[in-house]
Amino acid sequence: DAGPRAPNPNGNFQDVFSQRNNLDFSTSRPLWKGAKISLNWKVGWSINKNTTLQSDQYGNISVNNISSTGSISRTFFSLPPFLFLSSLKSGINRVHELYKPNAKNQTGNLSKAFVQGFETLPFLSRIGFLKNFANYIPRPNFRISWNGLEKLPLFKHFAERVSLEDAYTSNYTEGWSLTPDGTKLIQTQRINYGFMPLLGLNITFARLWGGNLISSIKYSTSSSFILGISTKNITESFTRNIGITAGYSKSGFELPLFGISLKNDIEFSLSYTNLTNTTIIYNMTNFKKGGIPQDGSNRTTLEPRIRYTISSKVTLTLFYKRSSVQPVGASRIPPTSTSEAGLDVHISIQ
Repeated sequence: DAGPRAPNPNGNFQDVFSQRNNLDFSTSRPLWKGAKISLNWKVGWSINKNTTLQSDQYGNISVNNISSTGSISRTFFSLPPFLFLSSLKSGINRVHELYKPNAKNQTGNLSKAFVQGFETLPFLSRIGFLKNFANYIPRPNFRISWNGLEKLPLFKHFAERVSLEDAYTSNYTEGWSLTPDGTKLIQTQRINYGFMPLLGLNITFARLWGGNLISSIKYSTSSSFILGISTKNITESFTRNIGITAGYSKSGFELPLFGISLKNDIEFSLSYTNLTNTTIIYNMTNFKKGGIPQDGSNRTTLEPRIRYTISSKVTLTLFYKRSSVQPVGASRIPPTSTSEAGLDVHISIQ
């Protein structure tokens, strides 16, 4: 309460207040020899309040309007309805089952179905004294790493170090506003979840020809669902990424050049990526399993590269990169492909 203002007939003023809160929790523990799991929980909420005031000739003020907006963001837990995970009953089909088009408050019913339908194991919202706080309670995300796989019979004959990783991340965000009578209206809702990576394998091979050979394979997927409150549509954006890299390096070998024996380094690398993006729209008033496909693309990139260093003074890099894009779903983009090749020469003069 700022009290009286300076006398100003018909003077307009604004009081602006904002607050943001964030809580992060994390822990980790061993699972078995060489394996560890890390868990994290995050929640944040904010509020923005704008009050319009008017003063009279005596400095007395009256409130003309109050507008408030806010947001909630927290870690979420939603598993895709794939294979045996379908028994957990979470996903877009579950949202459709929970949504009641004939409900008195259709918007509120759809908003509630959106959260409950995508949440896997929503036991917190079923506990009586937690129902009013469930929206502020973060769910766990995790990362699992496993080192020492080179001791397994599958790898021990050719690898020095092998590690495996898996990481799950998910987030729920909500934006809301208050009407003049104090009614809370949800304006935006979004759920993201993904395994990044679902499978990540890193291998360091035994020394080959006096050099080091390494490789990694990563397979990642992510999904994003956005609820259109006014259109009653849910838009899904799906991404799948496959990445494979391999590299060989050898340093310190001698190569006679112009009668001088110089120390040389050489590196070979090869990278392959395949990235798929698709967009699907689900009309919740006229629901169709599988939705309506929209734009999508599949991008593939292959890039071999050779880097040769001569006595730390001269570096030669030879590279080739080929990229291709193919349309997916209802996309009308034409298929394209590009190729690039080049030679970089760097000479250090002192």
